[in-house]
Amino acid sequence: MANSKTLRIDISEGGNGDMWMRMASFYAMAKICGEIKFELFVPGFMQNLANYTFNDRLTFLEEKDNCDIRFTSLGLKHMATGIRKGKSYIAPYHRSVITDKGSRTVKDQLNIALHNVGQVLGKIHLPPWEVINDYQGYMDIIGLKVLRGVTYEAYLHQMESDYHEHVEKLRAAAMPTSPELTFPDDIQKSTVVFPNGTSRQFIPVWWAKKHLPEAYYAFFIKDTYATEFQKANLKVVYYYSEPGDIVALSHRSNWTISTDSFSSHLLQYSTERCTITTTEVLASRIITPVYRGKVVDAVAPCHPCLKMERKAHPTCMAGYADCLNWKSEVYSQNILQSIPG
Repeated sequence: MANSKTLRIDISEGGNGDMWMRMASFYAMAKICGEIKFELFVPGFMQNLANYTFNDRLTFLEEKDNCDIRFTSLGLKHMATGIRKGKSYIAPYHRSVITDKGSRTVKDQLNIALHNVGQVLGKIHLPPWEVINDYQGYMDIIGLKVLRGVTYEAYLHQMESDYHEHVEKLRAAAMPTSPELTFPDDIQKSTVVFPNGTSRQFIPVWWAKKHLPEAYYAFFIKDTYATEFQKANLKVVYYYSEPGDIVALSHRSNWTISTDSFSSHLLQYSTERCTITTTEVLASRIITPVYRGKVVDAVAPCHPCLKMERKAHPTCMAGYADCLNWKSEVYSQNILQSIPG
């Protein structure tokens, strides 16, 4: 870590939504901690929107090799290899996963002890246990020693101050979008739904057909799940390489619905005409407290649960192919009632 208070951090590990929360949070911290310069690595597809939205306070690196610190969700074995090469890590999920499990095995206790040793040595940065259920954007970055003095209240105050600036920027015509992006003629009268997600937050085709058969379902152009919706005679609209496409589709629509996936994190900072549905994770973690839209919280008795990717695991930990929330009439009605008449 540079002595000049410049932090060069690779924030790319994890989901795309994680990156967005980290950028918004470092943006707030750059204002609170004016003596610290944050230089962040994000992958190429995120560069245009990141620079457009945040570059008045943050610098974005095109290469990760010179980063002093890296985010990771991997375990000690992976980190040990990097630590021996002089790297250090931010490991925000170690403590949240243990918290969500609800019980601690001998292996968990050993992992906790070893992670704590890494923290004492300055090689592993961990969030305090007491912030595990706070907004993930804060939890992800507060493990950094230079930021630990920033209270959650001070952070939220700055996030609140930044909120309208983000919304205005992301409404402007200058926001980067893909040249291929097009809009259906009737999109302004329609609900646009972002149904995707790597785990059980994904909206099942049967639910879409039953509850929102006239909506447009938005997919990344390479997402093969779009075909399943088309086969069910549901309307599909595509977005492309620029993440700003998601925001642009939302702004053109009458109303937007998004699962708690990448799209939801962009939409939390760009529109109030949106419903975000939560399934697995606590809303307090994944919905920024400054969001002005609507949230439909999970009602499943097994909520919250540990994230398990659909492609690798045919069922969740409770043994269901589709999240129980989608089978709940209360949950479904809460979503439908959130759409203005």
